[in-house]
Amino acid sequence: MFKNYLKIAWRNIKRNKLHSFIHISGLAVAFSICILLFLVAYFHLNFDSFHENESLLFRTSRFEKNEQGPQISSQMPLPLAGALEAEIPDIETAIIINNGKPENISYGNKNLERLVARTNPDFFEVFSFPIIKGNKETALSDIHNIVLSESMAHNIFGNTDPIGKELKIGKSGEEQIYSVSAVVKDAPKNSSIRFDAVARIESLSGYQGYKNNWASNASNIFVKIAKNSNPATVENKLVPFVEKYYAEQLQQLKSHNSGVVDTRELLSINLTNIEDMHFSGEKSAPKKLVYAIMALGAFILLIACFNFVNLNMAQSFQRSRELGVRKTMGAFKGQLFLQLWGEAFMMYFFGFILGLGIAYQLLPTFSTQFGGGLDIAILFEPVFLAILFGVFVIVTLLAGGYPAIKMANFRLVQILKGNVSTKKPGALRNSLLIGQFAISSLLICISWIAGQQLDFLRQIPIGFEKEQVLSIPVGYQEDGRKVLARMRNELASEPNVVSVTGAGGNMGRGRDRMTSTSIVGIDYNQRQISAYSLLADFDYLKTLEIPIIQGRDFDPSFTTDAESAVVVTESFVKAMGESDPIGKYLDGEEGSQIIGVVPDFNAYAPSEKSLPIIIHLSNDEAINYIFLKVGSDNPQRTMERLKSTWEKVAPKSMFNASFLDENIQAWYEIESTMTTIFGIASGIAIFLSCLGLFAISMLVIELRTKEIGIRKVVGASINEIVSMISYHFLKLIAISLFIAMPLAWFAMENWMQNYEHRIEIGIFTFIGIGLLVIMIALVTVSFHSIKAALANPVKSLRTE
Repeated sequence: MFKNYLKIAWRNIKRNKLHSFIHISGLAVAFSICILLFLVAYFHLNFDSFHENESLLFRTSRFEKNEQGPQISSQMPLPLAGALEAEIPDIETAIIINNGKPENISYGNKNLERLVARTNPDFFEVFSFPIIKGNKETALSDIHNIVLSESMAHNIFGNTDPIGKELKIGKSGEEQIYSVSAVVKDAPKNSSIRFDAVARIESLSGYQGYKNNWASNASNIFVKIAKNSNPATVENKLVPFVEKYYAEQLQQLKSHNSGVVDTRELLSINLTNIEDMHFSGEKSAPKKLVYAIMALGAFILLIACFNFVNLNMAQSFQRSRELGVRKTMGAFKGQLFLQLWGEAFMMYFFGFILGLGIAYQLLPTFSTQFGGGLDIAILFEPVFLAILFGVFVIVTLLAGGYPAIKMANFRLVQILKGNVSTKKPGALRNSLLIGQFAISSLLICISWIAGQQLDFLRQIPIGFEKEQVLSIPVGYQEDGRKVLARMRNELASEPNVVSVTGAGGNMGRGRDRMTSTSIVGIDYNQRQISAYSLLADFDYLKTLEIPIIQGRDFDPSFTTDAESAVVVTESFVKAMGESDPIGKYLDGEEGSQIIGVVPDFNAYAPSEKSLPIIIHLSNDEAINYIFLKVGSDNPQRTMERLKSTWEKVAPKSMFNASFLDENIQAWYEIESTMTTIFGIASGIAIFLSCLGLFAISMLVIELRTKEIGIRKVVGASINEIVSMISYHFLKLIAISLFIAMPLAWFAMENWMQNYEHRIEIGIFTFIGIGLLVIMIALVTVSFHSIKAALANPVKSLRTE
């Protein structure tokens, strides 16, 4: 019997090719989008979950409430780790992880730029990164031991055993020699702790100056608490700890917040479980966005289910006599249900397999949109496959089961008369249509408003010149200061190069994809000021065309400029509370002296918290980027000249130049991705919804065939009949818009609270979206409406 059901199902699918194509293609698109979006959510929600003791592992962070408002940072001082172990009995181990910038690693003639994490000897005892060669207990027993990742070891040594081999790490003339003691499996892509190699913290350059310096915040501190301990209890014990080790800073904060008594409201050390770390911090992945992506996948699938139900119910009238004959021949309701549900199951199965194939093909491109990390192998993980199978079964039972039950319960007499039902579409059918268009309208609103916010961010004046300014990463195999001096000499006579300068960090994100933030705390006349610290060189302001509004620029004729002079922004002056800051010293007379003031500009993305800026020179800090202001005449020739010059002055470093306007666009990757994803999803949603509307309009017109014929006989015009049919659907579309728009406003208002600069959502945005949705719906309905209005009323009245 089951075999016969399958044969009949297959014949019906082949007989109704257009109907089957709409079903299967719609389901395939919905399943593929749903799989890809669920895959993104699965990837992010499983961050750092591979550690054996994840429930006991926490990252520390510092909360501080100063005059500029609340500040949260996970960058902590080195001596904090030892103090936590000594003072808090519930903390079994405190691990330091210092991830600086990539370093040059050399072996023989090979030179690679890779990330070296500096940490404690028991790093591999606490974190679950499997050692595949060497001994976990002794891997970091010596200060000059180094553990390589599997891919790093292969890149350097190939198939040769790396254990015992010596590597040089550091710039030419400053290298340290390390002995390879172990090889560790590459960190999973959904790991917040990233490294290419691991070495002891004592090997960190400048370690002796940092190890007892509580003011130097440049490392992450992780703690492992005892099994019977509670994180809340540990945080309570950290209150007296803060009062002991941060007494001076706490006293300053209390002097500016006289009404605040509770230490936690001013300064605290907090714990974040390692599984939540991916979603904490200013630059972390927004968890709400991950949940929104999951909801988006569910919405698309839900629309496809509604569409399937509507199309099946619309087709049921064409199969009414077939079902009547089967009932007459003795078929039971259960048998009819199995047959009809079997057909639905086959269509869902074909749609699911096709959707899985489409997702497989699109995954690399989709992964690139999310910055990489998604692996095809995740599709075949048992847990993810179980989730997909569960979704498939539930969707098939719900969306395929309802039409099967409804059709199996048709009354025999009415079936044989060809009059299955004379009632108007029921509440459920209308609810499906309202739900479809409510979801579609919601997605259109979100993508539209997100696009407006993105355009707004891009139009915010950034305060410096981004056109015709090139940024070139120096890399870590060359000395940036020497490269800068050579570039200035080589290009001194080049007419198309206006100025050359260097900096510690990039503006925007260049082709090396690196970005770094340095925030310093300044105590000026009992005022706590947090500011971005930018390392620059002479002609920095000239190259970026940042004007001096008070004081002067850095000048090579002043020998002290490279040692103690700083240029600050207007907001820094405001935080100081000074009307004339020129000549004032920061941190006492032995500290830095302000020589100039510039307008505020965006050193980092406008979506991030805006802080004052201090620009300083240095004879010791590394220059990591070269900036060049070039003329607009013959840019191709200028680029070729710069490339040849670069190969001459920095032969070990790749010429990876980009214009600052390109770099600035990388600031908006999250917003751009969100706009793209929701835009595509809203397009798919409205397409699937229109298919559902197409099916319902066909169903409604079939139910009202005789009514339309009578209206034509008594004199109704074509326009009146089309308006009558369209009005019914417009009411439902209007209801869906009234549901979707308040939800969209609420969601986007909450989302934009994360931005210091944001748009105001106006009523005209919703009016425009509403008109667009109504026009799409009218075009969809008009096909059947006009066809019904033009039909011969005599044929309509003979449908009995």
